[in-house]
Amino acid sequence: MPNLQTMPANDSYVNNYSPPGKKQPNKMTKPAAQPSSTSAANAVKSAQSSSSVSNQSQQAELLEEQNIFELLGVKDGTEAEKEQFLDELQQVIWEDFLENDVDLLVTTQEMNQVNSIQNQVGKTAAEKQTELVSYLAKLVPDLEEIMLEKALELKEEMVFERVKGMKDFYAGQTQKLQQLEQAEQLFRQDQWASGAKILNSLS
Repeated sequence: MPNLQTMPANDSYVNNYSPPGKKQPNKMTKPAAQPSSTSAANAVKSAQSSSSVSNQSQQAELLEEQNIFELLGVKDGTEAEKEQFLDELQQVIWEDFLENDVDLLVTTQEMNQVNSIQNQVGKTAAEKQTELVSYLAKLVPDLEEIMLEKALELKEEMVFERVKGMKDFYAGQTQKLQQLEQAEQLFRQDQWASGAKILNSLS
């Protein structure tokens, strides 16, 4: 299946970043007050740099840029255990896709072929899955995009489940509950890095 192990930071699911447009410096009315060509160029560069930093900051907050283990506050665990966890998440996403999505994307005849591949005797689950991915990729051009979107949805659900669990754990502790509310609001505003920082400061 498509490689869904792109949850670690700096691996974007969808690259929707576009550089900010160039800003022109304001023209002064008095010739004597006009900036030199050098200072004007510096002003343009400064404006562009400021906009670029702002956009990069916003980009860094997006859910797809966050490391799943940071979001969930996982500080322990070996690399092998983390890989196993990602494999399990990948399998959950794939099985959910087969159960809830695939029949909406293919014809009845194509769905019969999907079922035929799944019910093959003498092949391992991994072999069947590989064959299914190859078959569906020809029928659904945006298959990987769909899978990655489902991965983001699962990632989001897991974060809010963490918030819910922490609220239960800190029940009666007003200050910490307020911090959790703040983190939750940040998540709803797509400020995932900032929200995760608050959660991890409480763990």
